[in-house]
Amino acid sequence: MKRCPTCRRSYADDTLVYCLDDGSTLIATPDLQKTLRVTPPAVDHAAPLYEQRSRKWPIFVMVALLLVGLLAGGVGILILGYSRMTASSQVANDQPRGDQKPQSWSSASPSPSPSPTPRTAQAIVGTWRTSVLENGQNTEITVTFLPTGNTRYVFKQRGGTTTDTATWEYSDSMLFERFHSGASGKGAIRWIDDNHFEITIIDNGVPAYNGLKRQYHRIS
Repeated sequence: MKRCPTCRRSYADDTLVYCLDDGSTLIATPDLQKTLRVTPPAVDHAAPLYEQRSRKWPIFVMVALLLVGLLAGGVGILILGYSRMTASSQVANDQPRGDQKPQSWSSASPSPSPSPTPRTAQAIVGTWRTSVLENGQNTEITVTFLPTGNTRYVFKQRGGTTTDTATWEYSDSMLFERFHSGASGKGAIRWIDDNHFEITIIDNGVPAYNGLKRQYHRIS
């Protein structure tokens, strides 16, 4: 594009040198119609995505921590509520009701009869057993009362097994024994039922045993 400086006429023909109207020398002017084309810089599409992710991950972490905290709190509340319910139920079960009496015997020990029926000597015939803690040792005692009036004892302890023999008599809930060593024994028997009795040692030659109680159960 050229333009005449005198008459301001513009010519699109770049080969002209002089103005066709007044003969003035034409001057070149920039063509405003042409658009300067500039190659735009390459756009890195990955960078904005990475930046967006880098901005969002703290939010994700905070949301995740909040959810974990809420979940842990809910579980803790459930466990605490269950524990309190269990404790309350246990206390309620342990307390005796109005129509119940506190038990002084364990479930393994039968309750004694309030009015035990007197037994004859025949009731004690058989083999009986008890487990006791005496003199600091756990001892299992098995005694057999024979119809002939003889008695056999078996004592089992950690150190081994010992035996003893005696003769016996029973009368008015009292048991009298004489051991092969010549020592005599005397005990009061309280019948719990036909298969359980409690004997209180009155005298067996050893003062430390006086008043000691043993509960026997029948094994044959």
